[in-house]
Amino acid sequence: MRSEARTLGLSTFLDEYIGRGVSLRALLEVFGAPFALISSVPDFQLLPLLRNQMVRFYRHRPKLSGINSVQDVVELLQGARKIMVLTGAGVSVSCGIPDFRSPTGIYTRLNDEFGLDDPQQMFDIEYFRETPELFYSFAKELYPYNFTPAPTHAFVKLLEDEGRLLRNYTQNIDTLEHVQGISRVLNCHGSFATATCIKCGYACDGKDLEEDIMAMRIAFCPQCKDGPSEPVSQPNVPAGGLAVASGTGAYASFKDDEDDDDEDDMDYGVVRGIMKPDITFFGEKLPDQFDEALLEDRDQVDLLLVMGSSLKVAPVSDIMSHLPHNIPQVVINKTPILHLNFDVQLLGDADDIVAFLARECGWELRHEKIPGGNGGSSDLNRDINKAIV
Repeated sequence: MRSEARTLGLSTFLDEYIGRGVSLRALLEVFGAPFALISSVPDFQLLPLLRNQMVRFYRHRPKLSGINSVQDVVELLQGARKIMVLTGAGVSVSCGIPDFRSPTGIYTRLNDEFGLDDPQQMFDIEYFRETPELFYSFAKELYPYNFTPAPTHAFVKLLEDEGRLLRNYTQNIDTLEHVQGISRVLNCHGSFATATCIKCGYACDGKDLEEDIMAMRIAFCPQCKDGPSEPVSQPNVPAGGLAVASGTGAYASFKDDEDDDDEDDMDYGVVRGIMKPDITFFGEKLPDQFDEALLEDRDQVDLLLVMGSSLKVAPVSDIMSHLPHNIPQVVINKTPILHLNFDVQLLGDADDIVAFLARECGWELRHEKIPGGNGGSSDLNRDINKAIV
């Protein structure tokens, strides 16, 4: 049964075996769940635990023995017709957009500049509702107002033009895939392309928020008209953290006129109309298109190519668990990924590596940042052949 699970992938396996009437408890025992943990729980409540147990099982996917070298990767690219490409923040760093988890990335800077307990609060939906000033004080750095795509984006577009791209799943919110002209792209975490009011649901083009984002002020909903008549003056940011201007957050506060000095009488919870870019924050569900696309693609993919992602954020990090284990998996990244078993890991600058791979495949990849237009130096060729994990 475990062998069949490797062949089918998580969702197909569950659909098939649950459809046969096999109990969840029996399946959990197959995948090594402790009996004491499941013995007293009703069978119908065990599905979340089973899925978690199977994700752990799939993370121990055995490496395919016949795929070991750069040349193997070249041959895979040349032979594949349904390549699933997963891109993360690392592919946009050369465009001037900061990544998140590197020593100089966004989360480190948030710790240093704002003194947050957890830098991920910047993208937490409840924190946004309470303190939208924080997001709008930093959104300018992520907003794709003057960035241009990198060679890696051009490489994904080349795969599409060659008829080899199944779909580009991107964790990025910078919309550079769209600027590059990639049509088979899914923004797993949303993007700045559109925005929605958290109170009334008014939707608009992301460009409508540009003036507020660039001025580092909260964008209020034009339909709710809950914002101040004058532009919000953002507070100065002291060295110890972010100062919050009273009354500018998503939750308006009111005080009893008869007891002005009693802070406990403040009534919180009245949502104000604040525009939020349609980025999927922590605490929000991924767009339905993600599950729908993965359901469609898992039975077609013949090669998984991951570029510029540490694969630390679920559920995108769990995409591999939905794929049959016999599908080759290749990663291009600055640092090795140690919690998953890829067949080949090419370590280094993604722009350089894709230029080399394109040349070796006999494809014409054109971009102004590629020396000589298409290919790479002999030093680069040597370094890439060394950078295999």
